[in-house]
Amino acid sequence: MDLNINIGRISNFKIFITKSTESKDGWTIIKPFILMKLYSTDGLEGWGEAFSIKYRENAITSIIERLLEDISNIENLTIHKFRHRVAEIADNHKSLDFCAATSAIEIALWDISGKIKALPVHSILSEELITPVNHYTTCWSSISHEDDVIMNRIRELLEHGSKAVKIYPFQNRNLNDSIKFVTKVSDLLGSKARLLLDLAVPNNFKETKKFIDEISPSNPYWIEEPVDGEDISKLVEVKNDSKSKIVTGEKQCGVNHFNELILRNAADILNPDISCIGGIVEMLEISKNAKTKNIFVSPHCWNSMSVSAAAMIHVCSVMPNSEMAEIFIEHLEHSKDYCESAFTIENDKLLSNKSPGLGIKIDEKNLSDLSDHIFEAKLNG
Repeated sequence: MDLNINIGRISNFKIFITKSTESKDGWTIIKPFILMKLYSTDGLEGWGEAFSIKYRENAITSIIERLLEDISNIENLTIHKFRHRVAEIADNHKSLDFCAATSAIEIALWDISGKIKALPVHSILSEELITPVNHYTTCWSSISHEDDVIMNRIRELLEHGSKAVKIYPFQNRNLNDSIKFVTKVSDLLGSKARLLLDLAVPNNFKETKKFIDEISPSNPYWIEEPVDGEDISKLVEVKNDSKSKIVTGEKQCGVNHFNELILRNAADILNPDISCIGGIVEMLEISKNAKTKNIFVSPHCWNSMSVSAAAMIHVCSVMPNSEMAEIFIEHLEHSKDYCESAFTIENDKLLSNKSPGLGIKIDEKNLSDLSDHIFEAKLNG
């Protein structure tokens, strides 16, 4: 991993916050995305994306702006120098908001670095390429759908070639209905696709344990967020009692938390978000540490399927303990309105193009039309 590619100096930037909008198929309300374009004084451009958190989009954008103002003073900027400066600024006071901002900037710097070297990002992350990348499809909606509607949605995903589908049993269901729902979905999937469960941190730990025991005959491949990711003791308890793989990490950031999870063997799979963990370097460091305990990494990606998804696929392409990448079909359709995708989907495989950098092409006019807020600034005068 080459952290010392000379990017030169940052000259200006543009940040887009997209509008919250209903998906084209009416399945869900797509949240706002935070995308940024970074320019170097040598005329190169890089795209990044920050994880968006409800009511905090402007705050995250402000952090990005201040960080860019600061690093624009660095001559011969490299990703190593950027990370060193960010560590100084954070002074061990990191947060999801701050790490979302640094993730966006670092992704953009990797995009520029790849263009400088005329190589795709995965080629400057590692010489060892794992391709193609496996993926799963998330069946999440902010709209409360009846079970029959969700079952039809899952059928559609199977027709698209999905080999693993994630559902949310506790969304608008009590314990008994959640158990019945899992059984119905399991019967539908059969041997055609893996069943993944996201419990989204239930409030009742006793009920959670009963649920996990009751759905055991359905043999879900994984159970995500059975408890708060910060509650490592309960994660250990659930993992020790469960026959399914336990997944955690989407709401956490920084390497230290994940090192503690690894040390205590508290999960089978870690899923830090590609645009919230703090940067690609953090993701790869977590993966390296997890591999020593035979723990896998499946990057979370509740983001656009443009910039963040491209970064996720490059990262998964070089992680020997990569599990599956996350895909939102409805986000993918939304992203097509302003982005020429950096990858194609063939059955359960994600195939990255070989273009330099992230490999994406953004139509800024269309992106502007889809955005509520656009921030632009020239740095250093």
